[in-house]
Amino acid sequence: MSVLPPDPEAAVLQCPACRSPLKVGRQVDRLEERCPVCRAEVHLTLYPRLFGDRPGIAEDAPAAEGEATCSFFPDRRAEKVCDECGCFLSHRAAVDWGGRDLCLPCVHRLRELDRSSDYLGRTKLNDRRALFLVTLLAPFSLFTAPIALVLLFRHRGKPEGFLPRGSAVWWIALVLAIACLVGWIALLVVWISLVMSDFS
Repeated sequence: MSVLPPDPEAAVLQCPACRSPLKVGRQVDRLEERCPVCRAEVHLTLYPRLFGDRPGIAEDAPAAEGEATCSFFPDRRAEKVCDECGCFLSHRAAVDWGGRDLCLPCVHRLRELDRSSDYLGRTKLNDRRALFLVTLLAPFSLFTAPIALVLLFRHRGKPEGFLPRGSAVWWIALVLAIACLVGWIALLVVWISLVMSDFS
């Protein structure tokens, strides 16, 4: 189903079968009717936003002589200031992120360079990855345990995730990785000693 441009008096939808316009003049949650053209059964779930007014977008005024101008659109008047770097911004150049007004270069730096957890779309939980390497891949822990230790110590202290997290998973993964390595080393020592006793 695709939505046509909104009618000022009614919401206009399309029939999924024949693409005929279906006008919905009342605010309802669900629509279960037949298309007046092809008689196909139409089952639609409607949301209140379909009947509401579209939010207005603030338009930038041209900059008059002596007024501060936008750092990215010099012909537009500055309406905001970037909360990170302090440059002047018009509405067009400002990004509202978590209640802060930012410019696009600052958003890029916070996301891609600084890897700030407040601006990441997703993040890798390295302590859980390390725990996976030493538990589910335990038969191969001779190789996965060193990788788990590298993950744990390389990313130690760096913010991970969008919510505050404890250190219990980190410590469990560390103990298991060290235990796996100690176990493998002990097995190798025993195996080498047995091999050497056979030759002696």
